[in-house]
Amino acid sequence: MATTDKYDRQLRLWGAAGQRALGSTLVVLVGTSACGTETLKDLVLPGIGSFLVVDDDDRAVANGGENGGAAPPKPQASPELSDALLKFAAQSSNFFLPPQSSDNKLSNAAAACALLSELNPDVHGYHCSVPSLEDIDYSSFLKALLTSPPAAEGGAAPSKILVVAADQPSSVNLPLSHACHALSIPLLAVRAYGLLGCVRIQTAAPYHAIIEAKPAHRIPDLRLSAHPLFDGLRDMAAKVPNLDEMEDTKDHSHVPFVVVLLQALEKWRGTVDAPAEGERPRHPSTFAEKEAFRKVVREMAKNISNEINFEEAVREAHLVWADGRISEDVKLVLERVDEEAFFAAAISSEMEVEGARSPAVPSHVLHFQLLALALKRFLKRNDDYPPLEGTIPDMTSDTNRYVALQEAYQKQAEKDRAALTEMARALLDECNQKSNGCDLRVAMPSDDEIATFCKNARYLRILETRPLYAEYQLQDPASPVLSTLALSSPDMPNFDAIQSEARDDLMMATMDPYETDPVHTPLLWWIALRACDAFYDRHQHYPGKHDQELALEADANEVHKCIVDLATKMGLAENDFVKEHLLDPAKGKDVAREVVRYDEAEIHNIAAVVGGVASQEAVKLITGQYVPFDDTYVYNGIASTAGVYRF
Repeated sequence: MATTDKYDRQLRLWGAAGQRALGSTLVVLVGTSACGTETLKDLVLPGIGSFLVVDDDDRAVANGGENGGAAPPKPQASPELSDALLKFAAQSSNFFLPPQSSDNKLSNAAAACALLSELNPDVHGYHCSVPSLEDIDYSSFLKALLTSPPAAEGGAAPSKILVVAADQPSSVNLPLSHACHALSIPLLAVRAYGLLGCVRIQTAAPYHAIIEAKPAHRIPDLRLSAHPLFDGLRDMAAKVPNLDEMEDTKDHSHVPFVVVLLQALEKWRGTVDAPAEGERPRHPSTFAEKEAFRKVVREMAKNISNEINFEEAVREAHLVWADGRISEDVKLVLERVDEEAFFAAAISSEMEVEGARSPAVPSHVLHFQLLALALKRFLKRNDDYPPLEGTIPDMTSDTNRYVALQEAYQKQAEKDRAALTEMARALLDECNQKSNGCDLRVAMPSDDEIATFCKNARYLRILETRPLYAEYQLQDPASPVLSTLALSSPDMPNFDAIQSEARDDLMMATMDPYETDPVHTPLLWWIALRACDAFYDRHQHYPGKHDQELALEADANEVHKCIVDLATKMGLAENDFVKEHLLDPAKGKDVAREVVRYDEAEIHNIAAVVGGVASQEAVKLITGQYVPFDDTYVYNGIASTAGVYRF
């Protein structure tokens, strides 16, 4: 696959490793709604490895269908594209789903698969049709895909699976959510309902690990506040003459700002009280001290308006007191990684129980845990300083000093990387000793993987969302659908903490309403959308099906009742903002009438917006780069506004 040319622009975003991750992923789309095909379109174009479209087909009921038996549905290769597939109804809301006719007898899944496959010849498309999506045993189906995924002849089998549920009712979403959580498969539930849309992320258990978070603002890792300075930096800085004694103006204006700051720091320390014996040398800490330090830097310049290196030193003065040690956020990440739990999960056991509540830890998470445990040992030996990144920013300097500075940082980074590599290898050796001859589910990371981890150790993140079915159990425990499904409670040690934080976040969200018109705050419309789900669970159709005025008003009254029940279950019944705009009979029923008016309508431009957002988050989940939102994105197409919430 000629990724160097074809995917050049996106390679600049997620690199060769990210592209390989995309190319080794199978995306399973459940449902062929416009929202689902738009999501898949935006994943086929950047080059996922393969996709599987699953949908129901009435003809599968009539004649046994492609997969009419009780066994898990079997994927079929994409059919050939025909002229009949290129004819669309005048009012079609789905550009990847031509109407069935005498010329086009393909199922929806097959037709969508054929059209999506045309977008990128590097991507292999598969499809399967079933009598009913509600009757699939999703656990067996996904297990079959994990053990024997569809693969092109001579091609490599995908190593990852991502599931996308498109515009599905709770009778499909809940068992699918349960199966994905049990098998540690990430799930995206996407939806376009009239002028509303939402995307819900369910991370694979135990959590989604992010090594390359790629923050918008990245502080250079120069270690100017460390004590002692690492040998290479200290030696390089010592070779630069005292700037106050340097007479050559050109030479003075080409000393790297790193050296300027180190010399300025020594001068500043001479103006303040010395630290007590045994304490670290002082760094500016108060506002007054920081301003005094900047003044020292300015006074060291011969003519600061002509010396860009000193302007850079003033601008980057904060690096002198910026703590280069690991942040509290990263410490919280590392606290989630337990050594004994890692050893237990990394050792394959023939005694593993079928259907155990705790899902097996995915191999890529074990890979992350191995490196995280090595990092914990590294931090313990290095006063909480992570491995040096080894890169320096552009700066005004003569060539020789810049190269010498660069080499000093690179050599120290290589030394730190070698130390962390040895710690990871030691952990694997300990794991082997505990395995009693059993195979390990984790291998030694490659040099490139370790280098990437070390460069990003300051920004490690994890994302853990509650399973969708668990959220549903809390919000609508009386749902008739839940009573027909035997769904166990999720095995999540910090489930209650996440739930409590989510409620606090919702309360905070009500304090930041949409400025133009508070009623268009996306949070309110998501509750109305969930009320439509509650209506469906009780009537097997969405509100607004019958267009008689009395029927529509009756539906609106029931939807408003569901809104009140949901707000109560979510702990929002006493919130003034929610009370005013949703629980008030007049205003609340206006919202209910609006969603009843939609009658489950599918509007393609809303689906395109939601599909674009969903595919972007899917890429983050697949590549392990960038930070996905936590956990629900809500789009209000009425006012073209959106929000992210934890429900």
